[in-house]
Amino acid sequence: MAAWLMLLLTSTMVETAYSCIMAANTQDDVIAFTLGQDDHFHDAHGSTMVFNKVIDVMGLPSHFQTSGVFKCPAEGVYKFQVYSLTTSGKRIWLELYRNEELVASMYGYTPDNYAAAGNAVILFLTEGDAIFVKTRDQYDVMLFGTPDEIYTTFSGVRMPNSGVAASNGYKDDISFSATLSENKVFQQGSTILYNKVLLNRGNGYNIYGGIFTAPVHGIYIFHFFSLADKDSEIWQELYHNNDYVCALYGRTPSEFAAAGNTAIVHLRSGDIVQIKERYNNTVYGQQDQLYSTFSGALIIRESPNIPLSSRMIAFSVGLSTSTVASANSKVMFDQIFINVKHTYNQRTGDFTAPRDGFYEFNVHALGQSGSPIWLELFHNYKYIVSLYSLVPERYGSTGNSAVIRLYSGDVVYVKTRYDRNSALYGGPKNIYCTFSGYLVSSTP
Repeated sequence: MAAWLMLLLTSTMVETAYSCIMAANTQDDVIAFTLGQDDHFHDAHGSTMVFNKVIDVMGLPSHFQTSGVFKCPAEGVYKFQVYSLTTSGKRIWLELYRNEELVASMYGYTPDNYAAAGNAVILFLTEGDAIFVKTRDQYDVMLFGTPDEIYTTFSGVRMPNSGVAASNGYKDDISFSATLSENKVFQQGSTILYNKVLLNRGNGYNIYGGIFTAPVHGIYIFHFFSLADKDSEIWQELYHNNDYVCALYGRTPSEFAAAGNTAIVHLRSGDIVQIKERYNNTVYGQQDQLYSTFSGALIIRESPNIPLSSRMIAFSVGLSTSTVASANSKVMFDQIFINVKHTYNQRTGDFTAPRDGFYEFNVHALGQSGSPIWLELFHNYKYIVSLYSLVPERYGSTGNSAVIRLYSGDVVYVKTRYDRNSALYGGPKNIYCTFSGYLVSSTP
């Protein structure tokens, strides 16, 4: 009798814990959006950007789409990403603000060509906080866009575990975001030390060592971005314990080069993640110019009583070899970082949604020296966003992201432009081209 009662109590506790975890991932809690710019944009007055294309939105009032300002509807942890592409021979200089506080910068310029830049941060917001993208004050910014070439995007999502710790007592609310507000030289093999912490929920990030230590088992997402000093290269690598995961690289002759990357990995409690410098390089930053960022968050906590695969959908893949992808073909990523439920098919290049819901996708790429790359993210047969880069006699870096609603059986994939080949660069220890996605929230 006592054994039966104990079994019943244990079963009830597991079911309750599972219900609490999933409660944070219901449609009622979904706050997510991706806006895009589908025509050329020009501003020289430090104005807030009003994006003219709604790619997807959930949990926000309609006036958000016309103001360009995200007003936080509910307290929690949110992630924001911004990507952009200049018109030829012009500059990007965009800034992401939380109320009156600068939280991230983006800069790009390639003489006589197009330049890409992006950034991502994770922030704790209270109800009413404002998040918006603006151009640099008194600086001429010209961005490229057409209906079938959307490079400039603004995405935001309330993180899946936001506020969970208060409801179920578990350490699920784990996230951090750090940035560099000064010029700094880092030696070969050294850990990048970010001197300004924007968020450190769960105290996993150590500002003195530059290392994130996982407090609990689970699946985590990491973003890192940087800007090289003028006429210098930037080459940084993401490490999980002693294992190389992926990297960013940028070099623009006589200019500053921007680059970034994203990966989703499975961590055990005590595992460490850090960004290391490949060679001796100067990372550019100022108090009012925050280009170099390192952000991460727990997507789902692993429980010994509940199979991870039963409640999580996530994949993250990379390209470990150089390849020339022919026009109008899917990019086949051969390196698997994580593939819960085997939702990414290496043979077809497709991610197939096993469940209705909102999903976030991140794509990054590096072109072979002097060669253009022109990629597109597709949902079934519907175009979503683009990536483009070309740096003469150098390797060009680019990226983009989107949060979109999928139905069970929908597919998402990365393909080349219908009329252009793309020469992608990669190697076993040179993984710059990546494709990642995860379920933000299930929907009925």
